[in-house]
Amino acid sequence: MDGMKKSDMLNRLFMKMLPVQVAIIAMGALNSIVDGTVAGRFIDARTVGVVGLYVAMLNVYQAVGNMLAGGTAVLCGRSMGRGDVKKTSSIFSLTITVTAIAGLVLTALSLIAPGPLATLLGARGDLKEPLMTYIRGYAIGVVPLLLSQQVAAFLQLERKSAIGYAGIAGLITSNITLDILLVAVFHMGIWGLALATSISNWIYLIILLPYYFTGKAQLKYSISNIAWRDFMPMMIIGFPGATLVLCLAVRAIVINRVLLTYAGEPGLSAQSAFGMISGLFLAFALGVGSVVRMLSSVFYGEGDTDSLYRLLRIGSNRMIPLSLTVTVAVMLLSTPISLLFFPDRASEVFKLTRQLFMIYAVCIPMIVIAQIICNFLQATGHNRYVNLLSIFDGFVFAVIPALILAPRMGALGVWLANPIGIVLTLLMSVGYVFAFWKRKPRTREEWMLLSPDFGVPDEDRLDLTITNVDDVVNTSTHVQSFCEDHSVDPKKSAYAALCLEEMAYNIVKHGFTADRKKHNADVRVVYEGGRILLRIKDDCRPFDPMERAAMLNGEDVTSNIGLRMVMGLSHDVAYYNLMGLNVLSIRL
Repeated sequence: MDGMKKSDMLNRLFMKMLPVQVAIIAMGALNSIVDGTVAGRFIDARTVGVVGLYVAMLNVYQAVGNMLAGGTAVLCGRSMGRGDVKKTSSIFSLTITVTAIAGLVLTALSLIAPGPLATLLGARGDLKEPLMTYIRGYAIGVVPLLLSQQVAAFLQLERKSAIGYAGIAGLITSNITLDILLVAVFHMGIWGLALATSISNWIYLIILLPYYFTGKAQLKYSISNIAWRDFMPMMIIGFPGATLVLCLAVRAIVINRVLLTYAGEPGLSAQSAFGMISGLFLAFALGVGSVVRMLSSVFYGEGDTDSLYRLLRIGSNRMIPLSLTVTVAVMLLSTPISLLFFPDRASEVFKLTRQLFMIYAVCIPMIVIAQIICNFLQATGHNRYVNLLSIFDGFVFAVIPALILAPRMGALGVWLANPIGIVLTLLMSVGYVFAFWKRKPRTREEWMLLSPDFGVPDEDRLDLTITNVDDVVNTSTHVQSFCEDHSVDPKKSAYAALCLEEMAYNIVKHGFTADRKKHNADVRVVYEGGRILLRIKDDCRPFDPMERAAMLNGEDVTSNIGLRMVMGLSHDVAYYNLMGLNVLSIRL
């Protein structure tokens, strides 16, 4: 089968997962945009700066969320790659529990010490008191903010993206409505602004959670099933994501001080407006990274080098062109976006804001490339380098150019530090590949930083794609030949071919025709330790053959004879449906 056919299902899966990840990441930016717009139009321009100062605190929340989400995605992906759904559920229970605890701790900190936090965030003089008020109001919504991020990600694994979209719609609608009501109508000022966001965070979580109380969820929360032994691995794997965001938080504080020193309040307000809305278009780059991380983890758990390579090809061939579209869109929208916050076109703050958006738009394709590299390396175990990269990318490569250029160029010097920093980040990643091997990489596996003994040797695996009934028969023949070439008993080789043919035929007959969408099934046959492993993946509607087999007990023995035969011949059968894929593993 050609490589294009093999990648069809992966392409569809990538594009199906991407919008949800982008929406999840954009959620925080949407709240900030609404708050910033309402603050600028119904309170005053200074309040926009106050909300902007709080962005550093939002980065802390994002750091906690990213650490948990990153570690969870990798551990869940690897366990899914091994077909271990029970382990995936135990990680789900761990993540939800730890997230709730972290949210309560951060809430308590915000309510107990708003003054020190405001000072740490860079508030001076008459900015401190309103920022303290905003901190208290926002604290009420921290727990649902963190929990929603994790629950939304798990809902995507369960193929319940529609619930996630409904939650986001509820979040946006309630936040806009409450902002206008509490600020414009009841004149509650910055307290009403923060309270509206907190209430909308609770509404978002309330929309997401009910599915996990229906009994339909594959992932079950259980206190007794919490995988506490995976707590440290989850933290270690996810730490690079937290490191990056924490570095961004510290960077925001430093950049704000630099801007106040060399560009005054107009520079700070421009940066604040950018900080509020930049997350919206950067969500595309971060969403691409999240999808790459999850899928890379699954394929890494499976030891599937080819799928890892095809995943990176999708990233380069499809995501980079899309990122150029985002760049053009940001450039075209730079003026209306700036007017959204600062209606006076003649003002210095409007000009600085527009200038910043135009310059940063150029960075978006490079950020996408950096996200693909970083998340791929995180999923494949290069944690030390990813931690180091997070520090340089999140802080060093942006702050040092800003400190050098700002005294000479003012705000423009700070804006130019962004493209300079991302170029340095990409150069560092290329340098790491050469440093890792201590020479120029020679193969695609070496460029992907995969060890020579990773995965299943080419001669011990067979990868095929089924698109129609004719492919089923041909694939069955290939499987039998593969088994016989590995000196498997002819009878057992025939059994392997029969099992594959029976299950694949059912997928084509019932799955491919269940809707009007295009489908294919990817088949992998592995010879390991004298045994044959058959793995079939398809993106059709969920169907658990094991559940169906259990229902056959007591029925006419001549019914579903093919399924009975497969269960009788197999040493072990495992099924799960996560990320929109049916995955059936048969060990003979």
